[in-house]
Amino acid sequence: MRRAGKLKAKMLRRAYGGAMHLQSAMLADAARVAENKLYVFGGQWDRIYAHNFPATHTGLTVVLVIEVSYAEALTDHQLRVALMRDGEPLGPEARGLINVGHAPGTTPGAPSYVPIALPFESLRFDHPGRYEWVVSLNDEPVGSIPLEVAMAPGGVKEEPAEGFRP
Repeated sequence: MRRAGKLKAKMLRRAYGGAMHLQSAMLADAARVAENKLYVFGGQWDRIYAHNFPATHTGLTVVLVIEVSYAEALTDHQLRVALMRDGEPLGPEARGLINVGHAPGTTPGAPSYVPIALPFESLRFDHPGRYEWVVSLNDEPVGSIPLEVAMAPGGVKEEPAEGFRP
């Protein structure tokens, strides 16, 4: 019984004054938000195969669900999603502002959920390897989505000719 009380206290702290929370994150072929519902097509993958490098991927969508505590509603929050490799940003990113209110009839203390679909097109990957989409709220990283970019079987990695300098 004591454990249930601690869990309830933790849930109340989170609802009334806890930090924003990344509830869900994935990569998808496409996604959209309509009427606060998230429609995901070809979601939850983490690998791209390329036949040669540098490679250009036609497009993907970063799909997020952000939980906003009751106390944090009606306040501006900065969102940043950036493609990184080894902790270094590679260029593609999205930035935005989240400000959510309390829906009519919301129970005091209940969190709100914000579905987000961020499409990215023509992404260039110079090398195979491990990449990640880092999600930050108010300049604090709250999660990441891994992406492995791999050489397809039979693929060729193009290397500049010896002595050639672009």
